[in-house]
Amino acid sequence: MLKEYEKVSQHKDGFRRYFCDDFFDLFVWYDNEGNDVVGFQLCYDKKRNEHSFIWESRKGFLHSGLDTGENNPGKAKQSPILIPDGYFDNIGIARMFEENSTYIDIDISEIVHQKLLGYDKTS
Repeated sequence: MLKEYEKVSQHKDGFRRYFCDDFFDLFVWYDNEGNDVVGFQLCYDKKRNEHSFIWESRKGFLHSGLDTGENNPGKAKQSPILIPDGYFDNIGIARMFEENSTYIDIDISEIVHQKLLGYDKTS
């Protein structure tokens, strides 16, 4: 089940919240006043094949895989980066997110769930 972590470093350009469990990491970004959600990043399948789903109010959706930087034999580990990724089972991830988000703010869980279901696979 997703749990909120209170000690999140903040930036001058908005307020952030962080939730996580064994399967998901959820970062939520608010406007400068801390009232409206302006975006989020939902990382999923963290232990096997991590991916990231980002929604921003001004930019829309982005689904990516994660290159961990560990696949360079004989070289030092590089920084993880997001890479283009194909298929996204938004319905399955939305279902899992709904099950794992029962203990977080209903406003946040509804926004994330709604955006997952609204993801356009052709974009």
